Amino acid sequence: MEKNMIRKARKTDLNQILRLLKYGAISGKVLTRSKSDMLQNIKNFFVCVENSQIIGCASLEVYSPKLAEIRSLVVDPSYQRKGIGSLLVQTCLLEAKAQGIFEILAITDKNQFFKGLGFKKSIEEKCPMFLKLDVGYNKKKTK
Repeated sequence: MEKNMIRKARKTDLNQILRLLKYGAISGKVLTRSKSDMLQNIKNFFVCVENSQIIGCASLEVYSPKLAEIRSLVVDPSYQRKGIGSLLVQTCLLEAKAQGIFEILAITDKNQFFKGLGFKKSIEEKCPMFLKLDVGYNKKKTK
């Protein structure tokens, strides 16, 4: 009997991960991801399994040898506040360290959660910069 085992995701986990991500997207905590996107990126995911059920997931998206992002962190509501999210993030951090990644990014509203795991709002006095593009910028002009 499995009990809170963290492992790399497998293609056979896809539907259970999508179920978690749908819950996360509905609650506004993560971005929606399509099945085709997930098939391409399943190798980036870690899952927490209990009794053959996936109860949590997170992905480590590597952008360059310098930077990676922790994305799609979702824990089933009935298993929240039991340390599963922390275990998933720590697993992602260990994977990043093994790959020699220098900086890990997490875009979140759970500042205290990530702060408790060692994240800071800035690195060596550097702050992230963002630009929100106008969604209509690419539309053809009409006369």
